[in-house]
Amino acid sequence: MDLVRLYLDYNATSPLSQSVLNWLKSGEMLFANPSSQHSSGKFSRKVINETRSLIYKTFSKSENDSKLFFHSGATESIITFAHSFSEWTRQNKKELLICFSKTDHQAVTALVGKFLGSHVKFLELKISPNLNYQHDENFKNLQEMKASNPDLVILYHHLWVHNETGLVSSLESLKIFKNIPDLYLHVDSVQAPGKTESWRHLNVGDIFSFSAHKFGAMKGLGFSFFKKDLPFFPLISGGGQQGSLRSGTENPLAVMSLKLALTDLEAIDVSKNTLQRIKLEEFIKAELSGLGHVITHQNQCSNTIYFYLNSYASDIALALFDLEGMEISAGSACSSGAAKESAVLTQMGLHKVARNGLRLSFSFQLSDEGLFLIQERFKRVVSRLRN
Repeated sequence: MDLVRLYLDYNATSPLSQSVLNWLKSGEMLFANPSSQHSSGKFSRKVINETRSLIYKTFSKSENDSKLFFHSGATESIITFAHSFSEWTRQNKKELLICFSKTDHQAVTALVGKFLGSHVKFLELKISPNLNYQHDENFKNLQEMKASNPDLVILYHHLWVHNETGLVSSLESLKIFKNIPDLYLHVDSVQAPGKTESWRHLNVGDIFSFSAHKFGAMKGLGFSFFKKDLPFFPLISGGGQQGSLRSGTENPLAVMSLKLALTDLEAIDVSKNTLQRIKLEEFIKAELSGLGHVITHQNQCSNTIYFYLNSYASDIALALFDLEGMEISAGSACSSGAAKESAVLTQMGLHKVARNGLRLSFSFQLSDEGLFLIQERFKRVVSRLRN
């Protein structure tokens, strides 16, 4: 008999939320171009406008202080704002400093290898072996750099919830950086929705970027807020479908899925799911005794457990879990499927097991029955490992 598959890779892509599934089953497909003036086009535009209003309401934002635009996801957003700041500073004959950490989204770390102009420099932020930002040291470094170059503009990337480990890095702790003139905070908010109590509270930052497929909507859609007074130069220009923010025909089908998924997300009890995660984490710790280790943090999101096996690289371990019907993920894997060193484990000084990282990320509402099934399957994998 075929195993019922347990999908435990929500941080990569969450399944479509129930409201999205129900809507798609209804057969109501929004295909018309929202820029068209006929009735079908106007209906598509209505859906997009309603979704924009819902997003503003959900995150307690206003069109008076924040601009909002849709894009294809976090990767495009990160590149868009790097381009925008590069163009802004180039036109004003200023230098731009882009701050990042080794454990950031790969779209951020990849910027270092791109030529954005001779006026663009990069600074690697200090993080501790337990993966926390070293804010005091970073603040001091940036303060000194700003003092030596008063015209310096700084784009500071902050990873709110880490996709591998589930570590939550507080936004409140960023307040100190607002004391540095011309410093702008871009918050990678991709993993926050539904996984931390404060996911609706977009404080301190100047830019917030999201990907819809992380919380039950379709792939290929994301959105970003940024402060209205922030100069902006679009990455994609053309027909001006989103005014001066981004060109390209909008996808009303995906936007409708975002609206429905965001509504479903409002009903999530983050604290309840956190308790389920703690139960599962303690179970996995006990099961892995002598075989591996669970990486834990004081501030952890509600659905993510990161661990490693002492003697098995991630590609081998993934095959063992898959044989038992558990669809988990390696913390870092290259396109060939071969194990690759995890920036997280390397930063923690765990070089011997840096290729062994594994991530289990489950639903926003893990039931007791679901928890039991995961535990039973995990036991089987551990039994294979011990034998």
